Amino acid sequence: MAYRTAKRRLGYEIAIRPMAEADLDQLHQLSIGVGWPHRPEDWRLVIGLGHGVVACDAIGRVLGSAMWWPFGESFATVGMVITSPRLQAQGAGRELMDMIFAQSGTRDLRLNSTKAGYRLYRSLGFEPVGRVFQHQGKALPPPAPVAPLPGLRPVVLTDLDALARLDASAYGADRHQALAALLSTSVGTLVERDGALVGFALCRPFGRGHVVGPIVAEDDAMAIALLTPHVEAHQGEFLRVDTAQEQGSFGAFLESCGLTIFDTVTPMIRGRSHGPSGAARIFGLVNQALG
Repeated sequence: MAYRTAKRRLGYEIAIRPMAEADLDQLHQLSIGVGWPHRPEDWRLVIGLGHGVVACDAIGRVLGSAMWWPFGESFATVGMVITSPRLQAQGAGRELMDMIFAQSGTRDLRLNSTKAGYRLYRSLGFEPVGRVFQHQGKALPPPAPVAPLPGLRPVVLTDLDALARLDASAYGADRHQALAALLSTSVGTLVERDGALVGFALCRPFGRGHVVGPIVAEDDAMAIALLTPHVEAHQGEFLRVDTAQEQGSFGAFLESCGLTIFDTVTPMIRGRSHGPSGAARIFGLVNQALG
C-alpha cells in the first residue's frame, strides 16, 4: 500500500502508511498518551495477528494508529484506533478508518467504541449492539466456596483444535490463529462433558497485571467455575475481565471478587452481525480489539 498524504490545519503534512513491528516503541508511547495500559508485549501480539496503518508527521513520528484482524473471508474486528491529542478533531481518525475499510474489503466489521470514538463510528455506518463492562481490580478470594464442575481440568496445548471449534461456535467466527498465539502465554481451565469440550477460560499477562479471556461457557455458573481458579491464583494482584454479559450472577461474582466496573465501551457492527451457533456464549473477551 502506497503512502497517502493529507495536509492539516496544524501546519504540517501527515503520511498514512502500513504499520510495521519497527513502530512498536512509538505505538506503545502513543497508547500511553491516551491512558491505555498496553505493554509492548500486548502490542506485539495484536501486530502479529493483524494488519494496521499509522499516521506519521514529516519526520516520522507516529501520531495515530488503526488495526484490523481478519477472521475468515467475511468477518473482521477493528481496534487500536488511536490519534494523539494534537490530531484529535482534525479528521485523522476518519482517514485511518478509510484505509481500514479499503484493506478489509467487503467483510462485516465489529469494534468496541470508547465514548470518544462513538460519534465517528456512527458516522461511518457502525451500529451499537450492547455494552462491554470492563471489570478490574485487586483480586479478592470468592466470598463463598465455588464448587468445581465435573470435568474441570487445566488446558494443555493439544486442546487447541477443540478450543477453536468451541470458540467459533460461541463467537461466530474462526479465531484459531489468535487462540494459538494466546496459548503460548496463557494458563487455562476447561470443562468437558461426556468427552466433549463445553467451556474454557484463558488467563495471561496483560497491562497492569493479568486478564482472563476469552471465557466461553454455557451459563453464568459455568463461567464462574472456569474463572474461579484464576481469581484464586492471582489473589492480591491486578486482574481484569471484559464482559458483554449484562450484570447478572456472573457480573455480581466479579464484583464480589474485587473486580469492579472501571469503564464501559460500546460494541458496534458494520454489516451483518456474527453470533453464536451453539449453546456456548462469550463471557469474557480476549481484549477489546480481538473480541
